[in-house]
Amino acid sequence: MNSRVVLKALVLFILSGICAPLFGTTWYVRPDGGTRYSTNTTGGQCDGMADVSYPGHGKNRHCAFKDVRYLWQDTSYSDGRKFPAWGWVGAGGDTYIIRGSVGAKVSYRVGWSSASTYCMPDGCWGIAGFSAGSGAPPPPSGTAAQHTRILGENYASCRSPEAKTQLHGGWGVGNVLNLSGASYVDVACFDITDFSACGRATQRVGCDPSQDFAHVGVAFTNTSTHDTLTDVRIHGLGDSGIVGPTGDGVVMDYVEVLGNAGAGWNADGGGGTGKGSLLVKHYDISWNGCAEEYPIVHPLPYGDCTDQDHGGYGDGFGTATKDSDPPGWQVHFDQGTVSYNTQDGLDALHVSGPGSSMKVTNSLAFANMGQQIKVGGAMATMIGNTIVGNCRAMSHAIPGTPPRFNANLGLFCRAGDTAVLMNVSDKQPAVFQNNVIYSNNQVALEVEYPGDPSNAAAIKYDNNIFIGFPGYQGQYPSPIYSNSDLKMFTHAGSSFNKNVTYHARSNWRCPASALHETNGSCGDPHLKDESWHEYGHGDMRPAKAE
Repeated sequence: MNSRVVLKALVLFILSGICAPLFGTTWYVRPDGGTRYSTNTTGGQCDGMADVSYPGHGKNRHCAFKDVRYLWQDTSYSDGRKFPAWGWVGAGGDTYIIRGSVGAKVSYRVGWSSASTYCMPDGCWGIAGFSAGSGAPPPPSGTAAQHTRILGENYASCRSPEAKTQLHGGWGVGNVLNLSGASYVDVACFDITDFSACGRATQRVGCDPSQDFAHVGVAFTNTSTHDTLTDVRIHGLGDSGIVGPTGDGVVMDYVEVLGNAGAGWNADGGGGTGKGSLLVKHYDISWNGCAEEYPIVHPLPYGDCTDQDHGGYGDGFGTATKDSDPPGWQVHFDQGTVSYNTQDGLDALHVSGPGSSMKVTNSLAFANMGQQIKVGGAMATMIGNTIVGNCRAMSHAIPGTPPRFNANLGLFCRAGDTAVLMNVSDKQPAVFQNNVIYSNNQVALEVEYPGDPSNAAAIKYDNNIFIGFPGYQGQYPSPIYSNSDLKMFTHAGSSFNKNVTYHARSNWRCPASALHETNGSCGDPHLKDESWHEYGHGDMRPAKAE
């Protein structure tokens, strides 16, 4: 062989390596697949490594599994400790594609198949004697170059609810998906729920053994790093949609957390707090603290709601009261909606520790029973948000909800009747800019020091629009209030510039010269809809905007 032929062969070999698929083995689940073959279940029909149906005869054929649980169990007896009875097939960097969608009326069970036993005529589903631990175990971690991917069928185009692949946890399973300690894992295009209307937060319909329910949709820990959730809808769980804090580099995009009976995202679950960066964008966190109907009857199928006074919880997003370890937890919610939660909307007042921050941008918050948004951390930032402080919204008969959805609600406007609460630390100036607030609360924005008052604390309060409406005893709200003082507006590094303050409480001076306000306006900002909405919200954009 001459040197030119050798060189050509070498180049082709190198190019073939470059052009090889980025991801490792691909595993498939589809409704017309077969049972799983393993060294324990030698009568199994399919190896799960081809996107084709079971041909109808033979063993260990090259075809898809028919049940999503075959990805982590082979239906032989399991105590949860030994593969292949328990544990994901494949390895880190593999891809798992689950066919079928809500629109095609396909749903895959996670957990036991029976309320009383984990073994059925078609095999043993889950862990012996441990229904709560029989959800999907943590998948194998990928790497920065090659993520593990768990994908619903339509993952390339999965905005609509009907496109998503449904996983329903049942018979008391703890977590439907568990990403605790898993890193570089991408989860996309799933509808995660259960088949019960029960709730564990003192709902009238309790989650007893007769209910085919799941506690939690997705679980994290602060050792879950560089994971993504994309086009995932988590709804109707007996406890919380998401539980646990996250580690570094976690990104969620187009995530809905709706109608979970305990809380939307209980980031305090499992103890500890987050670490590293978390970005949540294009989100909807609503109606948590309420149980979702099953089957669904009403357009807003969220009833049997409970609040703190009735043994419930109800935060849309809530965190632990604990400092994060270095380098802190940097949380950012962007371009989303948080509404109709039976406690606070986004409650991140306790994101704390050196390097920690909480940022909420370009978001809509309204009709939550407590504060709409609470931010803390070494740096607290709110920019470009639209907020309605209608914390009594759920006391009304909201069209589309089940009858008596609010029969066990009473703690409206908890924690001081404040629309927004912000901690102003002495590490970096807090930022509150380009926000619009409609409020009939006693207070629109409460600003507090996380500890003792500090001369180093500062806030940048610029380009905001406040419109007040009569509320408590017919009075307009105080636009800004603190339990200690408002000197953070006058300290070095602060700014109070180009704000509109319209219909403030009678004792509020406008412009607020004592707080060094500059270029302030006290007149009508001329927004499209300046009416008060007892629930919901109006169009709060400038009237001149197209």
